[in-house]
Amino acid sequence: MTVDKRLRFGMRIGAGAATAFGLAVLVGAALVVDLPHYSADASQTTVTPEAADQLRTCPGSVLEVGKDAAAATALTPVGSPKVVASDDEGISVDPSWLKAPDVNSDEHGPATLTLPTEASSDTMSGSQSQSVETDTLAGFAAAECQETSSEAWLVAGSTDIGRTSLVMLNNPSGVDATVDIAVTGENGPIDSPNGLGIVVEAGTQKVVSLAGIAPNTITPVVHVTSTGADIQSWVQQSSIRGLVPAGIEMAGRGADPSESTTIPGVQIYSGQPETSTQEYDDRRPALRVFSPSGKPTHVSATITDESGKDVSTMEVDITKGAVGEYPLGDLPSGRYSIHVDASQPVVAAARTSVSEDKAGDFSWFASAAELETPFVVDAASGPGRSLVLHNASDTKATVEIGTESVTIDTRASYTYPLEGPVTVTPDAGVLAVVSYAGGNSVSSFTITAPKPASEPIDVSVR
Repeated sequence: MTVDKRLRFGMRIGAGAATAFGLAVLVGAALVVDLPHYSADASQTTVTPEAADQLRTCPGSVLEVGKDAAAATALTPVGSPKVVASDDEGISVDPSWLKAPDVNSDEHGPATLTLPTEASSDTMSGSQSQSVETDTLAGFAAAECQETSSEAWLVAGSTDIGRTSLVMLNNPSGVDATVDIAVTGENGPIDSPNGLGIVVEAGTQKVVSLAGIAPNTITPVVHVTSTGADIQSWVQQSSIRGLVPAGIEMAGRGADPSESTTIPGVQIYSGQPETSTQEYDDRRPALRVFSPSGKPTHVSATITDESGKDVSTMEVDITKGAVGEYPLGDLPSGRYSIHVDASQPVVAAARTSVSEDKAGDFSWFASAAELETPFVVDAASGPGRSLVLHNASDTKATVEIGTESVTIDTRASYTYPLEGPVTVTPDAGVLAVVSYAGGNSVSSFTITAPKPASEPIDVSVR
């Protein structure tokens, strides 16, 4: 290496050492000297969402499929239902009306009930009822006008021979909803694209034939979910035996899946088919159960009478992913409640009929959720109109029904004849169902609680 090269190399080494020394000095100074620092604490504020109007919708008129022979799938209303609604101060609530573009009629669609936020009352109730008698439809159907939701379980219906089931989707909001209808039957889930991505336009009712999603299904359970807007849904089921119409029902949603659920106020009538009959007969009282968990499920169903006494117990195993339907046994005429305990969350409902005659009407009794705060019952007119309150708890419950005060024993029920709207105030959670029975007409619907009010939320702002 030449002298010049050695000199340049030495200078580079020296410069590097000086640089390293300078950095070390700076780091050391930083450790000794307090440098300025900045931080921003998150401020927290409480935001109370703006209250929304209470909104309930009714299913609308009973619909007939293919009344015009030239249009086999056309829907035609059969008359108009009687609609009643009132608030907890006994003041009537006037309905507005949805459009029903799927229905071949110039009449208005289903009723919508609105309780404005500025109203002095806290809650309201509404319902509808309708008797029909044509060559293809006959029976009595009643339904509660329920609040909208993003999800509903409908344990009802059949697309077996002679049975017609329609899924009625109501969207009273100002925003379009996209709805999926998933159906499970006796053989498991039914894969059908016809139930996916159904658009229910704002302010309208959409009617979907269950046969287009789940044909030839004896015991369907329908799961309705929506996005974009909350909706309401029912299953209209009708039956015809040979050439004789044999009942109609508007079945609303029941309680959400749970390992413990109760079906209150199930009315058993005399003259129903014997349970020893091997052939499937939907006139026979039965319990329909489904576990959405997809796992094998053991179910214990205890049937109690109005006094709370156990009269029958059923132990069954539901096949993985399938719907089970089981005869309730030869129960004497009367009113019962069915307490279902399962190893997995289940949904359940019971079906009964008024007689073994071909023309006998039938009814679906849905599982019910507890009502712990005061609620209103305004039931549309119909035969034997009654409110049934059931205490599913292990302690007595005291309930004020209008001006009357009653105590209901554990697992017992109390029946109150309805003559008009009434406010019910329980001191503990009770289940409620409205029941109709008279002649060849039967129907029922559960009373559902209003949506909870929006709670204030804390928001952190940086």
